[in-house]
Amino acid sequence: MNGIESEIGKVLSDQRELEKLLLLEKEKRGVGKNKLVFIGIANIADYYWCAMQSLFKSKKMELDIFHAYLHDRVYYSFHLGLITNLPKNKEKLLEIGNEITLKDVEKLLKERENKKEQFIVEEITREAIDKNGNKVIVVNPNLPPEERKFFENQAKNKGVRIANIEEFPKIRGEFFHTEKSISHPTIRWNFNCNDYVIVGVPDGIEDDCVYEYKTTRNNFLMYFVKPVAYTQADLYGYFFKRGKKRVQIYIVDEKITKTWENQVDRNRVLEVFRNFKKVDEGWTPPLPKTWKCKSCKFKDACKLYNGR
Repeated sequence: MNGIESEIGKVLSDQRELEKLLLLEKEKRGVGKNKLVFIGIANIADYYWCAMQSLFKSKKMELDIFHAYLHDRVYYSFHLGLITNLPKNKEKLLEIGNEITLKDVEKLLKERENKKEQFIVEEITREAIDKNGNKVIVVNPNLPPEERKFFENQAKNKGVRIANIEEFPKIRGEFFHTEKSISHPTIRWNFNCNDYVIVGVPDGIEDDCVYEYKTTRNNFLMYFVKPVAYTQADLYGYFFKRGKKRVQIYIVDEKITKTWENQVDRNRVLEVFRNFKKVDEGWTPPLPKTWKCKSCKFKDACKLYNGR
C-alpha cells in the first residue's frame, strides 16, 4: 500500500489543486464557495468551550478537513478493492468512495485491531511558533530527565528557544495523550449531517463503546473541558453507532486521570448541531467566560470579544 499512499499524497499535496477540488465538490453539492461544508468533530465539540471559536476554527481548517475526507475515501477504496488506479478526471476523483459503507469501515477497523497496529506514535519534540512569531522547540515533559536535558541542549546549540510547555496547551495535551491514554484501535471516517460533512477519528473504538481522552492543567479547567469531551464522545458514538462512551481527563497538576462511562447522549448531539448551524448562519451565541478570550487567536475578528 505504500505506493498507493504515495500516489494519493502527490494528488493531494498541491494546495491550489486541493482548493480547486474543494470548490468543485461544493459546486456538485449546490452550495456557494464560501459555504462551510467540511467540519471536524473536535471543532464542533468546541462549541461548549466557545461557540464563536468553534466556528472560526471550522472555517480555518475546512481545507485540512476536506483533505482528510478525500484521502480516506481514495485510500480505503484501494484497500477494499473498489478501485485499482486514480482517475485523471477531477469529477471522477471526487466520486471515489461513494459506495463505501459504515460496514466497510468496520471491516477496516477490525483488520487494524487484528494486526495490533500501533495507533499512537510518541513524539519527543515539536516545533512551534510563539506569540512573537519566532520558531521554538517544545520538549515532551514525559521524557526521563537525562533524555530531556539532551534534547534541550541540542535546541540551545542551534539557537532555538525551548518553550515552556504551558505556552502551548494543545501540544501539552498531545504529549500527555501519548503517555497517559489507553491505546485502542481506531479509524477516521466521514458522515453526512444536514448540509455538512463531518469528519472524525475517536481516540478509541470498541465493540460497543467510543473512547475520548483529554488533558487539562487543573481541576478548575477540568469543569470547562469536560462538556467538550462529553460532546465529542457523544458525536463519535452517534456517528460510529456505539451505545456507550468512556471519557478520560488527565489533570496535569494533580497527576491523576478521571474516568467517566455513560450512555451516548443523542440529544446532546442534536443540540450541538442545531446551535452550531445557527451560529454559522449568523446567530450571536452567549458570551464565553472572559478569561477564555485572552489567548484566543480569533479575538480580533470576533464580534463577541469586540462587543464586550
